[in-house]
Amino acid sequence: MLTWLLHKWTGLWLLLIALGGISLFLYGFFPLKYHSGKLSHKDDLPNFIEGVSIDGHEVYNSGENSVVLMVIDGLRYDFATEEYMPYTGQLLKNKSACIYVSVAEPPTVTMPRIKSPERKKEKAQWRRTINFWRDIFAMMTGSVSTFADVALNFGAPAVRGDSVLRVAHAKGCHSVLYGDDTWLRLFPGLWSEHDGTTSFFVTDYTEVDNNVTRHLDTILTPKDNKKAKFDFLVLHYLGLDHIGHLEGAKSPKIKPKLIEMDDIVKKIYTAMQKWDNTGVLIICGDHGMRDAGGHGGASAAEVLVPLVVVKSGGFECPHASGPGPTVAQVDVAPTIAWLLNAPIPGDSTGNILPALMPADIRQHLYLLHVIAAHNAKQGLPTDTEFFKQFKRAESNFARYLSTGQESAAKIAKEFYQESLQEMSKYLTATTTDFDMFSLGLATVLLYLVMVALLFVTLYSLQPDNQRKISVTDQHKTNLGSVVAFAIIFAISGTVLTIGCFITETKSQFCSFNPLWSIAFTLTAFVVTVAYFIIKSGMEKTRDLSPLRELNAIDYLLVIGTLFHTWSFFGTSFIEEEHMTWYFFWNTLMFFVLVRTIVVVVMYFSKRYWGATEVQDKPELQSRMSAVGIGIVPKWVLLIALHRYLRTMNQTGDRWLFLPDTADWLNAPENSFYLQAHLVVGTLLTLAICLWNVRYMNNYMKIHSVLTILATVCILCYRITTDALTTPFDAIKTWDNILIVDVFWWILNAQTIFEIITYIGAFKACGYQLPSSNKFVYSKPKEKSEDYFYDDMEEPWNVDEVKLNLVRSLSHIMYNHMMLIIILLMRPHNVIMVPSIYVTCAMTSKCLDHKLLDSRPGRNTEVADTLGLALVHIWIGAVFYFYQGNSNSLASVDLGSGYVGLGAYSPLRVAARMGLHAYAAPALSGAALFCARAAQADTLPRYLNSVWRVTNIMALQRVYQLSTYCVIAFIFRHHLFVWSVFSPKLLYDFVATVFAVQALTTIAEINILTHIVSWISRSITYKRLS
Repeated sequence: MLTWLLHKWTGLWLLLIALGGISLFLYGFFPLKYHSGKLSHKDDLPNFIEGVSIDGHEVYNSGENSVVLMVIDGLRYDFATEEYMPYTGQLLKNKSACIYVSVAEPPTVTMPRIKSPERKKEKAQWRRTINFWRDIFAMMTGSVSTFADVALNFGAPAVRGDSVLRVAHAKGCHSVLYGDDTWLRLFPGLWSEHDGTTSFFVTDYTEVDNNVTRHLDTILTPKDNKKAKFDFLVLHYLGLDHIGHLEGAKSPKIKPKLIEMDDIVKKIYTAMQKWDNTGVLIICGDHGMRDAGGHGGASAAEVLVPLVVVKSGGFECPHASGPGPTVAQVDVAPTIAWLLNAPIPGDSTGNILPALMPADIRQHLYLLHVIAAHNAKQGLPTDTEFFKQFKRAESNFARYLSTGQESAAKIAKEFYQESLQEMSKYLTATTTDFDMFSLGLATVLLYLVMVALLFVTLYSLQPDNQRKISVTDQHKTNLGSVVAFAIIFAISGTVLTIGCFITETKSQFCSFNPLWSIAFTLTAFVVTVAYFIIKSGMEKTRDLSPLRELNAIDYLLVIGTLFHTWSFFGTSFIEEEHMTWYFFWNTLMFFVLVRTIVVVVMYFSKRYWGATEVQDKPELQSRMSAVGIGIVPKWVLLIALHRYLRTMNQTGDRWLFLPDTADWLNAPENSFYLQAHLVVGTLLTLAICLWNVRYMNNYMKIHSVLTILATVCILCYRITTDALTTPFDAIKTWDNILIVDVFWWILNAQTIFEIITYIGAFKACGYQLPSSNKFVYSKPKEKSEDYFYDDMEEPWNVDEVKLNLVRSLSHIMYNHMMLIIILLMRPHNVIMVPSIYVTCAMTSKCLDHKLLDSRPGRNTEVADTLGLALVHIWIGAVFYFYQGNSNSLASVDLGSGYVGLGAYSPLRVAARMGLHAYAAPALSGAALFCARAAQADTLPRYLNSVWRVTNIMALQRVYQLSTYCVIAFIFRHHLFVWSVFSPKLLYDFVATVFAVQALTTIAEINILTHIVSWISRSITYKRLS
């Protein structure tokens, strides 16, 4: 099993296993919704109350109603005022309407599905919000969906279980939809008439809503009998949310859009007065929005939305003026079902809105009883106080029915309301459940992987002579290893099987069906592999003397990395994680500055006093000059740059409302400075890319030309999206999708050109490459009697050429990544890309142990590798938050996923969004691997360096992952589990996915190097033979 320790990519394989572990943890952590499968029928209505007869079909009758549900996406509670919606505000003022505070359960998630996004005006024309699964689910089924439904937002699968639309359809109601076509996928086949809003009209903020409003004149006109044409009408407007995403809640476009919505309310209310039957209009938002735009968190602006009830026929709101009572989104479902004279959906946990409860006391109490009895059948424990209260209410209701005592009716009403309130809370909390077996198993698995990675990393940090395979190990038989592996594998599988039976878990992991049996077997296999890696690591890790070269800065990096993860035991440290990284980074920069100044002062003081150490070592002068005189002012400027970048985007939760530099830059009057940021950042990135071209085979300056052309494409794209002005108006008419397609072709051509050059295709075609060509094999010495070698040991400079190709491909990858990211980023953030490069270069120079360590002459390669790997992780984390990211789902910038796309593609959208979100970690990691390739003098040293860096990065990721899983497990019942802990868990999962992808890219570069080298050598051998 020693080969597993020696393998250069064991760290990557273990990280991939950790990804499987966190997937299992997510499966267990995000509770699964258990649907009862019960479909409600009107025959289920109770006809006896403790033996007292009552005609349920007669009493459960709200009259002949036509219900309009008007969903205004992103409608905050403070928008439903006379300032923004004057007509609605007037209805509320004269009590012709009631307003409630509706609480949207976090996460208030928006997931996009966009076609032709590039044809919108302005830079972020990509957003079309169509899927609010969680909120629509709550309003139509009366039950809260789970946090795991966030992952289902892209697909929007059909709702399982009962719903308002199903009971309405069963009753024969005429249901109509105009608006967001997500409704059609959630509730297929339940609409009598529909026109889903598609992306063909998502070119601005008006067409997407006009496609809904255009149907109103027809649908609101009564039939010949002066009754409405429908029983249930759903109108879903998206324009307000589009504006909020793009420009925030303070945008000047918000008020005109709300006035437009107010005019629609007026149109509907006016039409309802002309119907012979009663019209009920329910106006609500599915979620709110932050001042800065977006949603997904648990702030008041995101989760508090208005729910306005308007009714024809002389309706008067029974509540006092001002902010109405608080209700839940799940209350919409039973309310609409009641108004349609349909049974309450089977899994509903909501109550009927107070303003729409019947005035007749007998009917009122019966309705309360129906809801309470419905809830009691959903598995409520009978020993709870609220269940006993329900039984008391039932007794008093029965007494009222038999005696007519008003006091009994009053007591029954109070008891029903008290019990219903507690029932709803209980059912909302218990309709979901954690898979404890999966959680425990995933946690153990992650910690086994972490320990295995620790030993793999420690083993790789040993001196080279300690990693040689001993004679004893060479003579160990494979049969013995196979038998040992089989025994441990059998033990692991047996322990897992016993665990399944002992715990009596209902987890699917222990269901032993074919699909889960594969996962079960793989888990046992992984446990066995981890065991042998840990065992071999403990036996073979003997000499960690290279770690003695660590200095104070290295210990700061190690301790800070370890502490950072444990800080997540506090919710504030999760919400404000950026503050932790800013503190760490400021400490590091100050530490390096002070240490550098001390080194300079000590050197000049020794030189002034004529110390022997300085006189005998003239090379010390050049080294100290480079460190002190050259670095100190540059480091001070770097500190100033970081101070500026820190103000670019406010993030976190507590101070998010404060204005930042990005707000100032995006103000219309400051467009010049915004464009200056964009141009300067783009041109600096171009300069860095051209500087990196020196590692490539820049034959005929092809690489330089292609890099410049790719940058021109980026600038043209910015012009076509109005992010950049130009005197050449013709460019604005260009198709920006085609521009981005050309950009991708250029990047692909650059990679292909380099590989072709390496293989020798140009030389084979008769083109003579310049002497500076790095991809030339040295012809071996002629064979003679004095010098003989076989074909397998010919002295070709294969390793040298491979190293050159690795350098070239690594820098091509880095250049492409920088160019792609500045294409995806918002204009004010483009300056981050060159800033990351400068920070990585400067920090790497200052952390060089040969420059700052007072003990020269020692082998500091391992210490350098460890320090540089950790500091690049820090740089990635710091710039991640500089960019405006946070641990809230609201900070996800969806727009980057649609740059250059003419049609929706989930994989490409996810890849773009991920690269944009994790641009900083990706760029800092790429800079490190490029530096490792550039500084290595031999291929084996490069491979060793990459081996160590890969192990360190994988260990840091799995360490953070496993520790946070324990924290999430401990706080799974915390008040903020869904709004704070769960989003962070999702972010860690995505970060692990991209860490696997990043390290896989480095592995692919090495594999591609070997493949192309084999092809190239074959051609060269044939030509020289």
